[in-house]
Amino acid sequence: MEQTGAQINADQGFQGTFAECKEQQLVFLLVRQLAAAQFELANQPMTERLWQEVAALEIDPERITALLYGGQDVADRAALRVLDEQWREGHRPQRFGWFRRPAATTGGVRRGAPPAAPRAHQRVH
Repeated sequence: MEQTGAQINADQGFQGTFAECKEQQLVFLLVRQLAAAQFELANQPMTERLWQEVAALEIDPERITALLYGGQDVADRAALRVLDEQWREGHRPQRFGWFRRPAATTGGVRRGAPPAAPRAHQRVH
């Protein structure tokens, strides 16, 4: 019998979509890499690069911080999963990265910046 993605995720202890599972695995990878860079190697440039990657992927830094300083071994996936699920229950996503895109709220047009303000002083020719 062939298993679907949702069944495989449930067998591994994760409840959610395939995209959410991939996102969680990426978060766990970044947490392990950050823990090594910050706590084991004390490598400031690597730490900064990893935090820039978190920002570029639009992952909530509070989520990463909660897992880094949650008091569990970052190699323990089950403990990370429990802690992450608790964090996710208490926080609604405030970002939409490449895993999820928001629905357009401006009549189907996504605006990246406010409209330009008129110039206060224009030269008249």
